[in-house]
Amino acid sequence: MTAISPRLNRNVVSMILIAFAIFFGGLMILHAVPLAVKDKVANGLLADFVLTFPVLFYFVIVRPLKVSAKSLFLVFSICCGLAYLLLPQQQRGYILQIRKLSVLAELFVIGYAISQIKKLRAAYKLHQKQFADPIYNLRLSMADVLGKSPAIKLLAAEVAIIRYGLLFWKKEKTDPQYQSFSTHKDCGYVAMWSVLLAVVLIEIVAVHFLLLKWSHTAAVTLTIFSLYGTVIFIADLSAMLKRRVLTNGETIILRTGLRWRAITGLANIQSLQKITNDYTSDQPYFKGGVLKTSGNLLVTFKHPVKVDKLYGASKQYSSILMQVDDVDVFIACIS
Repeated sequence: MTAISPRLNRNVVSMILIAFAIFFGGLMILHAVPLAVKDKVANGLLADFVLTFPVLFYFVIVRPLKVSAKSLFLVFSICCGLAYLLLPQQQRGYILQIRKLSVLAELFVIGYAISQIKKLRAAYKLHQKQFADPIYNLRLSMADVLGKSPAIKLLAAEVAIIRYGLLFWKKEKTDPQYQSFSTHKDCGYVAMWSVLLAVVLIEIVAVHFLLLKWSHTAAVTLTIFSLYGTVIFIADLSAMLKRRVLTNGETIILRTGLRWRAITGLANIQSLQKITNDYTSDQPYFKGGVLKTSGNLLVTFKHPVKVDKLYGASKQYSSILMQVDDVDVFIACIS
């Protein structure tokens, strides 16, 4: 797995800005224009939703990043769905006609996806035998069967968010051969998370009622995105509580919730240094603490290890700054 390049980052950011301009900006224009020209503006927005955006997605994402062209069908379906929900009643008839023209191609893509399920299950079982980490093994399996495109990695990441965000009460299966260490207690992450969640929920409610005075559609749309952000927020804490640092005497799995993971042998660890104050270094190191730049443990390796992040970024590091509870006990256990 390779690291995400600056070009990929630029393209993804550009696509997000384009989506915001077309969908949210278009709705603002639609609600601001006089009633006499609203129908013409809505027709123009319909064209932007179902034609302009998919075409731009092809030239900004699919072509330069070599993403599978089949992803265009998913993008087109989402665009049609948004257009049907957001545009006036008259445009919905046009959308239904457009969907009839595209249904055969989409059925072909769905059939192809179903045909890959057997291969996907086989690849998943193979990765699970090596190490039981369902989230990362699903991503590896999807990459093996469907290709290592950014779209596949993003889809696997969204499955992980749903697993930990919406099914947060489900227990994580533990392997008895591994000794585990938590990463969230010493830094007081649960308390900080609770305060932030309360602030976010209050803000969502306030903004929703404020937008209702201007546009019901805009209020509902923004609230949906805000609620999805809350699901991501819940998933982060849920995974932090369940996905602990593991070691079995030969291998060590370093991780902070869903955010990142690194696997290496204990023989590859050069040193474990307890950090009591803010840590800085001229040498590059991975900032993997619960609070990103802070941590109480610096792990240095004899040979660089690969750090995998949730959304596909991967890079080799010789040192990792992270948070581990009972750090003295952890160092004694590993040493």
